[in-house]
Amino acid sequence: MREGFWEETFALLKQTEVFYKVREGKLAGCWVLKHREEEQEVAASEADEEYQNDKILVRSNGILTYTAKDIAYHLWKFGLLANDFRYKEFTPGVWTTQPQGEGRPIGQADTVVNVIDHRQEYPQAMVKQALEVLGYEEQTARLKHVSYGVVSLSHETAAGLGVDISEGRSSYPMSGRQGVGIKVAELLDRMEHVIDEKRSRTAGLPSRDIAAASIRYYLLKYHLQTEVVFDLQQATEVSGNSGVYLLYAHARACSVLQKAKEEKGDGSLLHDSVIVDGEALQPQELSLLRHLAYGPEIRGAAARQLAPNILCGYAYELALLFSNFYSACPILKGAEQRQSFRLWLTSFFKDSLEETLHLLGLPAPEKM
Repeated sequence: MREGFWEETFALLKQTEVFYKVREGKLAGCWVLKHREEEQEVAASEADEEYQNDKILVRSNGILTYTAKDIAYHLWKFGLLANDFRYKEFTPGVWTTQPQGEGRPIGQADTVVNVIDHRQEYPQAMVKQALEVLGYEEQTARLKHVSYGVVSLSHETAAGLGVDISEGRSSYPMSGRQGVGIKVAELLDRMEHVIDEKRSRTAGLPSRDIAAASIRYYLLKYHLQTEVVFDLQQATEVSGNSGVYLLYAHARACSVLQKAKEEKGDGSLLHDSVIVDGEALQPQELSLLRHLAYGPEIRGAAARQLAPNILCGYAYELALLFSNFYSACPILKGAEQRQSFRLWLTSFFKDSLEETLHLLGLPAPEKM
């Protein structure tokens, strides 16, 4: 508002046929964005008042709605406004707006990805429609909404955090307005304590880093638009579909490769490519090799769909298959050619899991 973003946006919208001031009825005096024909059908099947509020950009008293400000904000995100913020460095690599700051090319995105829960689906559609009617079709196509389900606390976790559980529900949706939730710093402290109690040794990755990775993975593994039920105990499990399990799998592969290097001296058994003649691969070797081959395809699909849960599913299945391979196929025993192949397969697994973990923003520790 202060920088004039809305004033410029308002002038642009008034030049279109779909933005107008209502002259009569209960919306008299409001500036509204007209719905597309197909969106009118959606609105008719939902609560009318809710959708009326979403298409109102300026109320009759001149107050802007959230959607109006969001439209101006997105024009700035794509660098489509003449005005811009000024910035100062908040901390190394992170900038914040500051009227007396300097100009920086921050709001000039090629693609905008909004990670907002599914309840904001309709307002997001209105923002997209506004960009389209203003003639910014290319930017409209590159505005993406990653819609996710509400994050809730499990019954046990809610009780442990002091939330009122007298209703006896299985989960309790977190809400900033209702004060149901937990601060990140407090959650990290609690997770770190739980992990410390479970660890038999503390070499390698610090417990706080493991705690952060556990939380991150737990939230990312859910399918988009499903309810995320956060459970403190499940998030720190060392087996099953958890971040800790994946970190251990990577550390185990690193340990095997390091041991091979120490025993063989120059690591001569580990080659870039290996051919095994005259002996069929074990089922565990074949399954792991097949899943590794799907890696690039799956990473591409996750990127196209903006769905990190696809990467989580791939990483978990990969870790499971490596565990089966590790248990059934002695890596550092047997004929030299067989050892060489299994070390190569272990290295291939390590590299693929490491790439996937990094894409998810998780560490790939050599020791745990």
